[in-house]
Amino acid sequence: MMQKKVFPWILGLMMMALIVSCTDSEEMDPDDPQISNDLNFEFTLTGNESNYSMKIDGVEVQNSAEILNSLNTDKSISLNFWGPNFDFDFAGISWIPLGKGTYQTGHNLGTGNGTEGNDLFMVAFVKQDGEKHYAYSSHAYGYLEDERIPGSSCTVEIITFEGGQTTYEFMNGTYSLFIGTVEGKFAGTFKTKEGKEVNVTNGQFRIVRELPPGAVVLD
Repeated sequence: MMQKKVFPWILGLMMMALIVSCTDSEEMDPDDPQISNDLNFEFTLTGNESNYSMKIDGVEVQNSAEILNSLNTDKSISLNFWGPNFDFDFAGISWIPLGKGTYQTGHNLGTGNGTEGNDLFMVAFVKQDGEKHYAYSSHAYGYLEDERIPGSSCTVEIITFEGGQTTYEFMNGTYSLFIGTVEGKFAGTFKTKEGKEVNVTNGQFRIVRELPPGAVVLD
């Protein structure tokens, strides 16, 4: 008799847990960093040139790539991709955490420089027909709620990370730049604030920067 009474009670708890679980998944934020994009393609870039390639809605674009100096080089790298017709502001991925790994736009890097005390979030953008489309947020540092772009995301896999921010002297000047090699793949769904959408696939970059001959590294 006791077993018959206990079993329905246990079954009821299991059903309640299932209902709560389903409700939570339905309410999942579309910008949740767990969203992933397809990076299952071969990395093909080689050589000592810094460049990238990607497909925007199936159309391939390729040009020069670079690591930008930023206010947060102690915890991230920011990539810039040059576009057609020397467009230096064609695409970019900002605030990628340092080191090898797979990262998602919306990744929280904690308090950052330039954020007015707010947290710093990984963001990305790409242009289509001259108009910027964003992944996660249109805000440069990602922390403004009203600049978030629902349903957008970009996944980046850093497969090679060698080197780091380096201060050196060269020809009577002092410089601080990332010196080394960074390779990676990326893909995602980018949107405008109005909801226009482009899909980026087969994105890859290889950035190589060496010290100029005669440069002296400072401690």
